[in-house]
Amino acid sequence: MKDGEKWYVIYTRTGDELKVKRLIELLFSKLNKKPIRVLIPKRAIIERKGKKRVEKIKFLFPGYVFIKTNMCFEIYYEISKLPHFLKFLKDDVEPAEVRDDEIRIILSLVGDSDIVGFSTGIKIGGKVKIIDGPLKGFEGLIEKIDRRKGRVKVRLNVSGNVNLVDLGIRIVENLDKSEKDELSEVS
Repeated sequence: MKDGEKWYVIYTRTGDELKVKRLIELLFSKLNKKPIRVLIPKRAIIERKGKKRVEKIKFLFPGYVFIKTNMCFEIYYEISKLPHFLKFLKDDVEPAEVRDDEIRIILSLVGDSDIVGFSTGIKIGGKVKIIDGPLKGFEGLIEKIDRRKGRVKVRLNVSGNVNLVDLGIRIVENLDKSEKDELSEVS
């Protein structure tokens, strides 16, 4: 086994990720081993329930649990015996380390909360389209963004009159091609 704390991936049945996380944390306290980090990346999404939009948290990688530890035979063996454990992702014979650049991207996405938040991809002066509500389909320019409150002020041209409309940030969609291209290059 390899020396030093590295990230590894455990595969489990979808829906058992949180059980495996709790069992690993209990195992490490029982073994009196140095604390580790067990990560289950999640993402915030909006789902429609009838006419309402509901924010839900879903697993980013269903069935996978990331673990940072100093892997040794004892830890490998003990984790392998846990209920709901299916397997470690492996290279030839040993559990495969997650490459530093890959885990760095995941950690930067999830932050301290382990949840990937919403990306609005909008900026002041950017062109947006309203995707929900009574103004659905209208296009305008962003005048002001209040990310804390989740609000934007959009300048709309309605029947020849220019109006400033206060909207929820989640009901506008970015139409600036350059911004979308930049976001897709990062992905």
